[in-house]
Amino acid sequence: MCAYRSTATFEERGIRPPPWNSATVGESDLKFIHLRDGEDTGLLQYVRSGGIAFPHIMVPDQLQIRGVAKLSTNEPVGGVSALHVVGDQSEQDSVVLQNKEADEANSALSTMVSHALWLWNAKQNIAELITRAQTRSLLAAESWLPTPLAHAVFGQVPGTAAAAEADAIEAREAEGQKNMLAKTDGPVSCVAWHPHRSLLAISHRATDCVFVYDLVNDTWCSNVLQNAYMQGITSMAWQPNCGYTLAVGCTTGVCLWNIVPAASSDSADVLKAPGLGGGQISAWMSLLSFPELSGTCKYPSQLPTSDKVSFHRSASSVSALSFSNSGQWLVAGHQMHGHLTVWDVALGTATPLKRSGSTSRSATLQVGMSPNDRYLISTHANGQLRLWETENWTSRVWSDFNANVTRFTWSPDSRSVYFAVADSADIYALALYKAPSSLDAQVTHVTTFTAHAAAVSEDADSERVRVGGSIKYLALDPRGQRLVVSFDDDSTSGDISLLAVYLVNNDALFRAGGDSSALMPLGYVRGPNWGKQHRLEQDVALEPKPDKSTKKKRVRVGTPTPSWFGFSPNFEPGALLTVVWANGKISLLPLLYATKLTRA
Repeated sequence: MCAYRSTATFEERGIRPPPWNSATVGESDLKFIHLRDGEDTGLLQYVRSGGIAFPHIMVPDQLQIRGVAKLSTNEPVGGVSALHVVGDQSEQDSVVLQNKEADEANSALSTMVSHALWLWNAKQNIAELITRAQTRSLLAAESWLPTPLAHAVFGQVPGTAAAAEADAIEAREAEGQKNMLAKTDGPVSCVAWHPHRSLLAISHRATDCVFVYDLVNDTWCSNVLQNAYMQGITSMAWQPNCGYTLAVGCTTGVCLWNIVPAASSDSADVLKAPGLGGGQISAWMSLLSFPELSGTCKYPSQLPTSDKVSFHRSASSVSALSFSNSGQWLVAGHQMHGHLTVWDVALGTATPLKRSGSTSRSATLQVGMSPNDRYLISTHANGQLRLWETENWTSRVWSDFNANVTRFTWSPDSRSVYFAVADSADIYALALYKAPSSLDAQVTHVTTFTAHAAAVSEDADSERVRVGGSIKYLALDPRGQRLVVSFDDDSTSGDISLLAVYLVNNDALFRAGGDSSALMPLGYVRGPNWGKQHRLEQDVALEPKPDKSTKKKRVRVGTPTPSWFGFSPNFEPGALLTVVWANGKISLLPLLYATKLTRA
């Protein structure tokens, strides 16, 4: 690992944090606009410079939604196709697909789906008969075996006492974890932007359902995506170049939703693709489960048809998802092991990418395809960062980090990956020096965010805010010109409600000598203020003392801490930063700058 010389820090450049009672509305002319109220003079400056104001999106903590009951873990699980329309329609319409009254407007689509369901049900009934026969045999054997041996051998067989007890413990742990996350990270568990349209998919943590927000029409889709198999949502991704197909990663596998918008009644819009906002939609879901990890498997691009692995149930659960830019491949990481699964969505086949020595300690944290589809990055709970090339599916691993890689983001030219490591204020970059599919790459230390206390203004008695700490998340805008980072709540952190923004010069990573920095400090983003702020009892102007016993406990009740942030893939004036705050409020912050073409 080599070090890269940074020119200046936020403190050295004199960039001041915004006051705690202000909110950021966007960036214009390389300056961030922070407003205290509607009469702030900065609002006029922002509007005159062509600033765009987006409304906040609110997601409540608790929702009452009519839908299907939760799925018992003892029930057989397989591929599923079902229509769930939740909203103004009756509960029966939200559960039963072959409802003729609900499908009169789309009779052709209903017929096609009905035929597909009939074929699937025939196959599923045969699979259930085989499963039941095996279960009866195993239960009979359990009756005469010693109890410890029976539990060791047949503990995971559906219907056994050990399996029921294990399922109950797992359900209690999952519910407890969900309640804990709801208190710390808020009601929103995942967010995904549509790659071609201004649509935002938002999953609700408490109800395990997905909402779709149409930014163009400023409306919610009147239907809710909900299914009994969709439990414990961990990740979401829209399929590129495929209309409205949404993959939802959860504990049961991947729920692949196909959404059909209502046709426009206006004859002038016949040639215009319909949107999702405001109108009723039809949707059905297919459950993609995992292939077995036993046996030898080649890489997906060279598997003959006879060797393709069909979908079936597995005990693993999905932790991360990523579509290829072409929409052909869907890559999933798992919570129980470090292997990856690659689906060919069109063919309905899956192939495991197996790693030697993979255990639950090497569970996958994040996966991400490069914009040119030639590389794949995966990070794991054992501190590894793995680079895959997608031609022969060979890989190279980096593991000399002090902790896990918390988050990474690809540059738009697919030549570099910026990432951060837990319990560290450093930002790294993985630079690829040769053309695909070469794995000749080097990890470079780019810069360090130095924690410091700074005054919000030049006044002598102005408020001082401590900023910085360990970097928690980071995100790079689609044009590769703005990098945003957030801070973790630990003993070294300051005001974790602030986001730091860097100006990016990705070409500097590939210059000999490193005369200019790849990341230049630009400014801060502060979220909306809601309610009373409990600020630090300790004077924020003072540096933390080594003796922790003399340091008063910090209380951050009500501070607008970010739980997720990312960028819209389509925003012509610059970049549209999307931030989900811990109280369920979602901010859309336009970063306006002169765009430039990036090298593909």
